[in-house]
Amino acid sequence: MKLLDRLFDLEKMDGDGLCDVYMLRWCLLRLKNFQIYVHHFVGDDWTRDLHDHPKRFVSIGLWGAYVEETPQGERVYRAPWIRTFPATHIHRLRLLNNKRTCWTVVVVTKPVRAWGFWNNGKWYPWEPYVESDLARERKSC
Repeated sequence: MKLLDRLFDLEKMDGDGLCDVYMLRWCLLRLKNFQIYVHHFVGDDWTRDLHDHPKRFVSIGLWGAYVEETPQGERVYRAPWIRTFPATHIHRLRLLNNKRTCWTVVVVTKPVRAWGFWNNGKWYPWEPYVESDLARERKSC
């Protein structure tokens, strides 16, 4: 990880400070229409609410496992995998048994939509959601 930190830009995901860091993300390549990231999941998504994305993406599981929660239910994914998602894919990730971490490479395309969080069938844009009382009530930490 120290090598990644020195060579690439590191982002720490923590629900805008509402929880501890649950994901570390390094940008390996940033071009106009796509980016490539390495994700290191060290905890569960910070909110219990599901979310969607602004970009289409491909996830390549390198090591570890996670549970993906969707409106259709839960499924465990164990590396290796290659999965692709539309930006509208709704989910939440958590580590398997909260014990091990998970590493992925993610390729994302250009933004195609706004993104946000889902609570009781209602969609909330990400920024107002993160700043809301609902986010504090629904945080998983």
